[in-house]
Amino acid sequence: MTSKERVRAALAHQKPDRVPAAFEAVGTVTSRLLSEYNFQTMDELWKKFDIDIIPAAPRYIGPELRTYTDSQGREVHTSYWGYESVIHKTAIDSYDITTYFPMNDVQSVEDADRCAFPDPDWFDYSAVAETCEKYPDKAIVIGHEGPFQIITYLIEMDRFFMLMVDCPEAAQRLLDRMVEFEMEYYRRTFEAAKGKVDMLRTHDDYGTQISLLFSTDMWRRFFRENTKKLVELSHKYGAFFQQHSCGAVAPLIPEFIACGVDSLEPLQKVPGLYPEELAEKYGGQITFHGGIDTQDLLPHGTPEQVRAETEKYIRLLGDKGYILMASQGFEGDVPTANIEAVYSVDRTLK
Repeated sequence: MTSKERVRAALAHQKPDRVPAAFEAVGTVTSRLLSEYNFQTMDELWKKFDIDIIPAAPRYIGPELRTYTDSQGREVHTSYWGYESVIHKTAIDSYDITTYFPMNDVQSVEDADRCAFPDPDWFDYSAVAETCEKYPDKAIVIGHEGPFQIITYLIEMDRFFMLMVDCPEAAQRLLDRMVEFEMEYYRRTFEAAKGKVDMLRTHDDYGTQISLLFSTDMWRRFFRENTKKLVELSHKYGAFFQQHSCGAVAPLIPEFIACGVDSLEPLQKVPGLYPEELAEKYGGQITFHGGIDTQDLLPHGTPEQVRAETEKYIRLLGDKGYILMASQGFEGDVPTANIEAVYSVDRTLK
């Protein structure tokens, strides 16, 4: 099987020749690996780990995005959504922190309608076609932050939760406007790719380490219909839909399945997402992606422990629809030997 065939088989709950694999890491880890292996390109890294999935994205060509130095001497970057962020450095890595939330004052539907949104014309969609042409045998994934994830950059999270309660029509209007943009943005992306995109993945973190951020009823009210729209768009263009959501989102799995979601990513080591339970309850209904724990096992375990855990996920989920990856992108505290251990196991399905 080619990588494309392998991934599509796993997403369709058919048995591939081996479990497909994805690779994601923060920039410093990718740079570290390239340096340690004396590689010049990502192609070499993907080949080393037998990676089946390649990301593609339109190229931003819109208005120049403002960058300036604030009163604390920090370099502030503005996104095309309008929020501003700075880089926060830790002992391990560097991370974006939002410093300006342009929709913090939204209190009504009228306020929501006045908010500025990006224009689909701000992107060069031929960039996706170029990636598809370069990697004809790889599975191509597109997608970025979904409506809830973007909200957390535009409105402080506690304010949005209050808006969902105090003026649900305004909260819904913001989410709907975001999905209106995304539907056109992804439609143009699919058109440019001419049927060669295999998966649309939207990023929305609905969970904490122990529970959902809001009730299942609230998810149904605010997110179900827009999820269906994105799923239907993907399927219209022959692509599968993958829902990204960190956290303990097990109560939403039946909801995702009912919406036609093909795959859930990631699997964290949290209640309700253990592979034994998932295989028993949902085997063959939805494909799972990830699971090799980035919080404890990968930073602190031995390569032998990592290999054993990887083999367990393949054994329990491999023939029911599974894509191998860590529970999140590899962070700076994960040793190279443990990354190698994830991809060193035999992924062949007997």
